[in-house]
Amino acid sequence: MSRTHPPSDTPLTEADMQAFADGNLPPDRAARVRKYLGARPGEAERIAFYRQLNMQMRGAFEGALPQRSRAPAGDRKRTVDIKSAMRRFIVRRIGVALLGLVLVVLSASGWFFASRVSPDMLDAAAVMALMRESGQQTAAVPQAAPADPNAVDLAPLGLKLVATKTRHPNALASIDILDYRNADGEAVVLLSARAPFATDQPHWAAQRIGEVRLLSWTVKGRRYVLAGKATTHGLMRAADALTIR
Repeated sequence: MSRTHPPSDTPLTEADMQAFADGNLPPDRAARVRKYLGARPGEAERIAFYRQLNMQMRGAFEGALPQRSRAPAGDRKRTVDIKSAMRRFIVRRIGVALLGLVLVVLSASGWFFASRVSPDMLDAAAVMALMRESGQQTAAVPQAAPADPNAVDLAPLGLKLVATKTRHPNALASIDILDYRNADGEAVVLLSARAPFATDQPHWAAQRIGEVRLLSWTVKGRRYVLAGKATTHGLMRAADALTIR
């Protein structure tokens, strides 16, 4: 049958020693510890060292925070103030982050609209480019290398590329212009501009403005307009070649 010790007779443990050094041991257990240490000077020195160290640490801590021992109510108020300040700080940080996100969205939207070339703008640019090129007499000029990677060699269709240009309607937008001539020296111009969110329309659609015929299509985020006079030879075949490939 196992022996049961009453609470006061349970063997002393290291936890009892630490509690004694901290001054947190009940009186009966503290008396047993003092009796135990009286018979063991080495252990008594160790516990005395721990007790002195604890007192020094406690004194330093209380000296650093005097209001905590003297005015617990004020300390609680300060804790509440700190929590309130932290909440305000977090709210401000969230507000700043949301404001930054809104500014980024507005900036991106502004850039998109500033750099966008609308279909009407591209049509008008095509008409003006055709009128300008049609008024110039172009001599035999060596074929230039196309600047637009979507451009094709239209020489088999009787259209010779004589010039490549880039126009800027504003600081952010750009329009690429390819200037062709047929065997009769008549101008045919191909204009293109970025249209990143436009729906693909791979087959050309035609419209006529006076003597000018415009054939337009959209593919892979780029809008194209091929312009020439309605009577220009090779215009329709060029539109077919550019949209079939």
